[in-house]
Amino acid sequence: MTDQNNISDRPVNRLVILHWFDNGTCPEEDLAALVEKYENSHVQEMIDATKQVAKPRSTTRIVQGNAVDVRITSFHGIIDLDKDLYPVLTNARTDKEQVFAKAAFSLADMNIDSSDRLFSLREFIKFVQHHWALPGLYIGLSMHVVREIADLAYWKNHTLEFRLDKRGDVLVMAAHFPKIQDRDFVINIFRGNDPGFNPYPTLKEWLWFFRNYAKEVAELWAIRIVVNESIAREIGCLDSNDVVITDEQMPPYPCL
Repeated sequence: MTDQNNISDRPVNRLVILHWFDNGTCPEEDLAALVEKYENSHVQEMIDATKQVAKPRSTTRIVQGNAVDVRITSFHGIIDLDKDLYPVLTNARTDKEQVFAKAAFSLADMNIDSSDRLFSLREFIKFVQHHWALPGLYIGLSMHVVREIADLAYWKNHTLEFRLDKRGDVLVMAAHFPKIQDRDFVINIFRGNDPGFNPYPTLKEWLWFFRNYAKEVAELWAIRIVVNESIAREIGCLDSNDVVITDEQMPPYPCL
């Protein structure tokens, strides 16, 4: 076990908070049971079940791979898809991939309606944020996940917007469904005044991704790209004809 006083001597990106279930059972079995409940789509029952499990005991360790609950920042973790399009929570920007959580459904499963797959993905993302994200931080989605969200939305002919929004000093990237209530996907959240991280190069990279995807499907489907004026000024897209610039402040995203 890592001594709390020696944490600063180790690379910060190798440290996470592990919550072990102190009930004498195998942590992997506990996680598998939760995933099995999720497969049955009884999301509330799953959440209630976690509350009934013995209270976690928190320790700080170097990741060993069999934690029930890994607390992780958006920079050290990402919600991605594996080769079979199962949503997973994995580590980000490291050479050795480590999966901390895996959904029990695949976005490639044609036996599940596209709308139901979108809903299940959204619930999995909420579950990950609730159980794995550090307080006040958000675990972002990969571009692969966002592409699949858009593809599933296309098959249901949902109106879709990619948005770079701003609320105060909070910058929000989202896939927004203007005609459907409570179905938005928050891609990631940043602080505009974070002294340790400049989010604007990342926002510019995502804008490039949004534009390219919109061009790919332009003959079949129209996707609006909406960018807050102050963000557009920072990333240099004020005069772009494929981007809608707005000073409108979106209401809070209901999925957070």
